[in-house]
Amino acid sequence: MKIGLKNMIRTKMLVYVLVTTISVLSVVGGFVAYRSNKTALNDATLIAKGEAQKMANLVKADLELDLGFSRSLANALNVYNNYDPERLDSIFYNILKKQVVENPRYMSVWFTLEYSLIKKGYTLNYGRRSYTAFVKNGVPMVDVQHKNLTGDITTSNYYASKTCNCEMVLDPYVFQIDGVERLGASVSVPVRRNGTFQGLGGIDLDLSKFQKIVDQSKAYSNTIVSLISNNGTIVAHSNTEYVKKTLRAVIPEDDAEYQISEKIKRGTSFSYYSNVGGIKRLNIYESIQVGQTSTPWSIGLSVPVSVIMHDARSSMISGIIVALFGLIVIGSVIWVLSGAITDPIQKTTNLLQNLAQGDIDKTKKVFVRSGDEIEAMAKSVSKVIDGLNSTEIFAREIGKGNLDAKFELLGENDILGKSLLEMQKSLKHANELEIERKKEEEKQNWATKGIAMFGDILRQNNDNLAELSYNIIRNLVGYTGSIQGGIFVLNDNDRDNPTVDMTACYAYDRRKHLQKSIIIGEGLVGRCFLEGKSIFMVDIPKDYISITSGLGKENPRCLLLVPLKVNDDTLGVIEMATFKVYEKHHIEFIEKIASSIASTLSSVRINIRTAELLAKSQQQAEEMSAQEEEMRQNMEELQATQEEMERKRQEQEVIQDELREDKSLLDSLLHNSPDHIYQKDIEGKYVHVSNSMLEIFNASSPFEVIGLSDYDLLDRELASRNYMDEQDVIKSKSPIINKIYIEMRNGVQHKIAVTILPLLNNDKEITGILGVTKVLTDL
Repeated sequence: MKIGLKNMIRTKMLVYVLVTTISVLSVVGGFVAYRSNKTALNDATLIAKGEAQKMANLVKADLELDLGFSRSLANALNVYNNYDPERLDSIFYNILKKQVVENPRYMSVWFTLEYSLIKKGYTLNYGRRSYTAFVKNGVPMVDVQHKNLTGDITTSNYYASKTCNCEMVLDPYVFQIDGVERLGASVSVPVRRNGTFQGLGGIDLDLSKFQKIVDQSKAYSNTIVSLISNNGTIVAHSNTEYVKKTLRAVIPEDDAEYQISEKIKRGTSFSYYSNVGGIKRLNIYESIQVGQTSTPWSIGLSVPVSVIMHDARSSMISGIIVALFGLIVIGSVIWVLSGAITDPIQKTTNLLQNLAQGDIDKTKKVFVRSGDEIEAMAKSVSKVIDGLNSTEIFAREIGKGNLDAKFELLGENDILGKSLLEMQKSLKHANELEIERKKEEEKQNWATKGIAMFGDILRQNNDNLAELSYNIIRNLVGYTGSIQGGIFVLNDNDRDNPTVDMTACYAYDRRKHLQKSIIIGEGLVGRCFLEGKSIFMVDIPKDYISITSGLGKENPRCLLLVPLKVNDDTLGVIEMATFKVYEKHHIEFIEKIASSIASTLSSVRINIRTAELLAKSQQQAEEMSAQEEEMRQNMEELQATQEEMERKRQEQEVIQDELREDKSLLDSLLHNSPDHIYQKDIEGKYVHVSNSMLEIFNASSPFEVIGLSDYDLLDRELASRNYMDEQDVIKSKSPIINKIYIEMRNGVQHKIAVTILPLLNNDKEITGILGVTKVLTDL
């Protein structure tokens, strides 16, 4: 009986311990495996989303650069409200040619204006004129067309932009270069007058450049990356065969089930799981909102779940193998030593049963003083309880969000403890990524809010440069947390000695009425204006800042100067100072709004000059009124001179008849003469040109040439030769007769004879030159 009881106890001991151990390890191992798999999946999802956000930011930055260029062009076109449209046509004609050459990233630069803006008295709400600049065979060209003369086309992109009156990134379209189909898109910004749509300014892009961004993605192996436009067209894809196709054509089932195209059109970021060819994939779509456009794009990532979970599954398999090995060892030891186990084994068995039910209360530990392996086993069980209590406390703290909770391993082979620490590390990493993402989002929101705020500020006080400058610098100092700031604006009233004058200063929360006039090129402000580049300094000299707070002697230690530029013209400088060092996003924000400030200041200066000219005109009108009164008082003297005036009138009529004959003769020569006949003013700009010269200038009308110089129309070498000859005639007041030159025209050498005559007024002062160029022979 004893032997049977002993074997039964041994068997029961073995079975109970093994069952209990397996149960504990299964519960804990299952929990750890579940948490590990879930943590690994969450970490990988965060990494994939971070990669999608990074790629979306790259595409967004590129498109916002294009949108900013279009916005600057549209803002520049607002001058059509203030000047003669025919005069501005010639100016913007040359600006377009210059911009398309200086920006090779664009296929074309264009703008289109409604007739209601450029034609006086035009009342219809349709009809427009478009200008498109492009480079063909290395030569910049401008195509001018008149469109929608009988009404707007309601299905066109232009009509959509007109009715929306908003910035747009238009849907992609297919075009051909050298017989190869490529994908392009247009970025447009409306031209407004008093908030009313008056036209568009924009550019055309080759979208193949975004393929490089897609190809550079390295989040996980076998990841599929795609860039999708607002209408669902695939702009770039890891498999280039899908480019130019739509999502509905490539993944029709997913698109129908998850409404992918509709969510992209609404600008929604989302994710879902799919099964493609027996492979489960995680699909992430990150929205790309460009500026204030209503047509968001999206970046898509499709990652195999097996790739994401590879490390977690390897860890789980290793844990199972270790657990099985431990069970075999435990069973062998119990079978050998169970013969000596009596009452202590029963207590230990009860304790293990409690552990199997999840009871790890420390007060229920067994204390055995047998001095043998039973005592060691009891201590081991107690240690397991302590370890599980520590694990439970650690897991509870992690669940509460305390990622800095401390946990000590039970030993070098504590796989459960190591797994928990790895889980803690992964959660910390995910938390750090989230904090960093929030910081970047806060910076972006800060810049976006600032741009919107300054957009409102720049629309105020457009007739008072001083008040506008003060509002700008006061808000800029406050918004960036600076101590001092000032605005310097170009003063070119004396064109021979232009200066940069301070128009507003704000320091220590108060307006400072300072007057500074700086010569261009002198000091940091003059140097920033001359070079047209930002200057950033820390630990500036103590004597550089002359304004103090009155509360202490410490001066700002960081200085930032940013030029106010419109295109390539510098109109002024913003100077900012602070005690702390400006961060990168502060500097980028100030440089970004500097362009808008420069555009506004340019418009304000034009408005002020217009007001000054109006006041001067009114003053002249008053003077003329006084002169009329004086003339009425001298009527008797005028009556005495009537006969003389009548005689002079008759002489004037004879002179007018002669002038009309001369003009008729000049017009006949200019229209019909094969010789190149032209008249220039003293500055070398064309006043009259014959039709025979239009081919040289690649112009269709003499009005496109009038007001321009040879430097605007010809290559520099030929323009310099003509300028030197003309200056010789102007300085000597002597003509050049039949001066021989050899010129290359249209690939053929010609021998020409140049005659230049000085034009003098009644006071013998030279007013310009008259030139005649004859083609003698072909060489």
